[in-house]
Amino acid sequence: MQFNSTAAALALALGASAAPSPFHHAKHSNVGPGGMVPVDMPPSGVAPSGTAPSGGLPVASSTAVALSYKISNSTSSAATGTTSAASLSDSTAESGGSLPASSGTSVLDAVQTIAAGESFDGGMVMFDRGTSCTGQEEGGDSDAVFELEDGASLSNVIIGPNQIEGVHCYGSCTLDNVWWSAVCEDAFTIKEQDSDGTTTITGGGAYGADDKVLQHNGAGTLSVSGFTVDDFGKLYRSCGNCDDMYERHVIMDDITASSGSILAGINSNYGDTATFTNINTSDVEDVCVEFEGNDTGDEPDEVSSGPSDYCIYSTSDITDS
Repeated sequence: MQFNSTAAALALALGASAAPSPFHHAKHSNVGPGGMVPVDMPPSGVAPSGTAPSGGLPVASSTAVALSYKISNSTSSAATGTTSAASLSDSTAESGGSLPASSGTSVLDAVQTIAAGESFDGGMVMFDRGTSCTGQEEGGDSDAVFELEDGASLSNVIIGPNQIEGVHCYGSCTLDNVWWSAVCEDAFTIKEQDSDGTTTITGGGAYGADDKVLQHNGAGTLSVSGFTVDDFGKLYRSCGNCDDMYERHVIMDDITASSGSILAGINSNYGDTATFTNINTSDVEDVCVEFEGNDTGDEPDEVSSGPSDYCIYSTSDITDS
């Protein structure tokens, strides 16, 4: 259901209740139910667009008739102050290019949880946690920017540089046009997933990962397409020494990768596979490396690299420039 801008402003002025936020409120914090702490309010006469968090929408001025207000049972947009009104037509970067234009910035006091089955469209706002990266020291769920429950979706978001963990997924998640400006420990982690589950990443990209970009700890499949990565260690790593080890699969299509070490690291002794099509690389050492994973916490040994029954691709699938 969609309201026109005038009706929306009138409804807000009359005290109409706001649409529920897809976020879960972090307990024992000073963060509101929406959880967002805007850094920059919009210029005078501009109201933030999207679904209001519980408790109402912060309107910048009486000219709120410009507000576009949408209510949906499954999709919400960030009600947060932004530094500009950048057009979303510029929200997708060219392959191999830089980050898309941000429509503003927001520092979060707590991890934002997207509830199971819910969707959050960030409107190309850059979100982070306002804390310095701690390198390869692994953080916890409380350090993440977003946490997605089973079936949740996240779209049109830029993860800023001031964070320890990026996005955590519990179940089969969907990411669409999500970008990481500077990866800290990991950009994205599948923390849990059933063996028949599939998480999908479409579009987006990541920059500056000392080690891993996409970390797969749960079971099942990760499908990645239209993704750009530059200056990285491993684009994908199936956990090599988790307490609970599973068979995992990754499917990569239409990937543009530059200045990296490995596109995918898998554990062939657990039956992992990595499948590649339409891959464009520049200064990438290995497409696929097999490791001997373990559940003892030891550093896994490298077994082999190149095409195999587990690293599934041919030379025609890879274009190196």
